[in-house]
Amino acid sequence: MKCLLVTTHYKPLIGGALTVYDALASHAGGAIEVLTAHTDYVNGSEVDGWRAFDEAAPYKIHRIKELRPIRDREPSLRNRVLGKVGAWQLNRLVLEKTLELIDECGFDTLCIGALDTLGWLAAAVQKQRHVKTAIFVHGEEVSQSAYSNRATERRRAALQSADLVFAVSSFTAGILKDEYGVPEKRIRLQQNGVDLKVFNGRDTSAERKEKKLDKAPLVFSCGWLVARKGFDKLLEAWSLVLEKIPDAKLKVAGGGVLEETLKRQIREQRIANSVELLGWVNTDTLTSWYGMADVFIMANRTMPDGDTEGFGLVFLEAAAMGTPSIGGRAGGAVDAIKHGDTGLLIEAENPTNIAEALIQMLSDDDRRAKLASQAQAYARTQGWDQKTKTFLLELERLSLGS
Repeated sequence: MKCLLVTTHYKPLIGGALTVYDALASHAGGAIEVLTAHTDYVNGSEVDGWRAFDEAAPYKIHRIKELRPIRDREPSLRNRVLGKVGAWQLNRLVLEKTLELIDECGFDTLCIGALDTLGWLAAAVQKQRHVKTAIFVHGEEVSQSAYSNRATERRRAALQSADLVFAVSSFTAGILKDEYGVPEKRIRLQQNGVDLKVFNGRDTSAERKEKKLDKAPLVFSCGWLVARKGFDKLLEAWSLVLEKIPDAKLKVAGGGVLEETLKRQIREQRIANSVELLGWVNTDTLTSWYGMADVFIMANRTMPDGDTEGFGLVFLEAAAMGTPSIGGRAGGAVDAIKHGDTGLLIEAENPTNIAEALIQMLSDDDRRAKLASQAQAYARTQGWDQKTKTFLLELERLSLGS
């Protein structure tokens, strides 16, 4: 069984979905190859380091210039018309390249990793080749409202045309079934895994001491600095945490559209002495922060337009490093954290709830140690080796028609 996974953008760009696809392909022993772009659709620039990444990858990556239109056009009638024509031409090129690879490489399954942009490809390929198709859905692609009724119908048509739909959480699977009418027999739960070689639970106490953080209670958070991740609510809660635990420290890794807003919030709340925005960090540094922290938190929430966390890979990464988590009871995070066993789930729209959970965790060493141990034991059962075996088995069954 050979699978071609098609997605609009890819590593070395940053993103949770990209991490998932790379992990699956890396552990598939050559059974998965990737078709993607070598330019960034956000601005049309060449992706830094893509050639070196592709050469080092343990699987084959095929690249063309782009698989979706560049996003930074001025909103004018002329550009809208040009955009429609350009999108039609680009779709034709993407289909031609996909069919070419199917013929040359003998792929018997096609997995689409970008529902709204490439979902149409499932039906288009089915018309021309005897290839089974699957769509990989993370969460926000179906929980968040499409930009028009037509776009919603295109999304629905794509999902219903695919032979199989992978969902990363029970939350996502429920939306596929209840809101998009995907038959339950065509939905497969494919939860995210964790790279146990990278997030290996190593001792980081020396690193923490070197940073002079060995005495202070340490909380870590990371991710795109966007509204659904809840960093604004976390900072509101932090002032309340300091009232009870004045020596606590909060470190936040990541970048995004809210970075300047969060910096201003830190100044206005006068919490700069205890909070640091680290910006984007590399994997080694990220692993260290997970391991050094007493508690990991992402105060995720569902936004009014339905945008939410599809799963929450960060919770598994923290667990693998022996750190319990606090997360929002929203989206797929309820699958990533086992409440009361590997961490705590809270209603994260309310800063008071966030503060109370943090104070509770930081104040109870015995309970925190128990949660840490249980979290790490659970994470060790969630490695990508096993997740990939499950994924490939489903694709093999699909290709055989069973």
